[in-house]
Amino acid sequence: MHAELKRAEALACLDYATLAAAGDIAGLAHTMRSAYAAGLDGVTVPLRSSIQREEPFFAFDTMPAHSERHGLFVAKLGAVIPQSDPALKSVHALVAAFCARSGRPLAILDGDAVTHLKCAAVAAFVTDMCARPDASVLGLIGSGTQALVQLRAVAAVRPLRRVKVYSRNPHRVAAFVRKHQPQFPQIELQACASAQEAADDADIVSTATTASLPLLGSADLRRPGLHINCFGNHTPQSREIPAEVLARGSIVIVEDMQTALEEAGPLHHGAYTLERLAAQDPAWLQPQRTVFSSTGHAFLDLLAVAHLIEKLGLDHRNIPSYGAEQQ
Repeated sequence: MHAELKRAEALACLDYATLAAAGDIAGLAHTMRSAYAAGLDGVTVPLRSSIQREEPFFAFDTMPAHSERHGLFVAKLGAVIPQSDPALKSVHALVAAFCARSGRPLAILDGDAVTHLKCAAVAAFVTDMCARPDASVLGLIGSGTQALVQLRAVAAVRPLRRVKVYSRNPHRVAAFVRKHQPQFPQIELQACASAQEAADDADIVSTATTASLPLLGSADLRRPGLHINCFGNHTPQSREIPAEVLARGSIVIVEDMQTALEEAGPLHHGAYTLERLAAQDPAWLQPQRTVFSSTGHAFLDLLAVAHLIEKLGLDHRNIPSYGAEQQ
């Protein structure tokens, strides 16, 4: 009975505010680069499993991962049910973390918080490798939550002085600039009337939309030294930037090759995985046009969970196994 009570006490339920306050984007980005540079031996990440219905649409996704090095089992669970009311969320998620040494459940974490930190940190990691050190203008396509995540990501690793924001809804662009300008007093947030205006003269372009057709043409993204982060819609049939940009003249980066081919299509053949990227010299990458085509990967969620557990003082590595506890 005593052992059962101790197990229950070890389980933490962590809400968005707690996790958002604990996360360190730049610190986790550095951890991600180190983890991929060390290689993925002992890491197991199957493809995501999904239960879906077409009419009316719903999806329930499961994304598990295991890392021997971190001693963790992690699974993100997410339900997607589109809502017509913009005040209602269409995606709900949580992350369950278990000690891989004892099997003990450690924490239930708010899925949005883990996802936002993970996306920001991996974008910061890739941007820091690929964007020129003096990059100071960000073209931001999108005005939702993920757009803010991408702004924070780039601001964590580059000395931004101006962010040019575009969304198909001009009222949302104005609201985004008005709401978030006070959070970035050293950066000018500028509302743009077109995606082309936002991308023009940008050193970095970040897309975070649900668009099924590209909002920018190849000519808008042609210049060498441009780095592009794509974090919005991605399927073999739809994408945020032209296929030509992925197919010719770019170094394309993905988290995981199998996931990218399965979820975003064959144009990602030959892309650099994060493991390969971590072994490159940034001085070689930065003069070239680079595109990070993100599809997500559960190992990144695991790294974010490990980071948060450590920051919150919930380190599981000193917890005895059940067998040792009962002796």
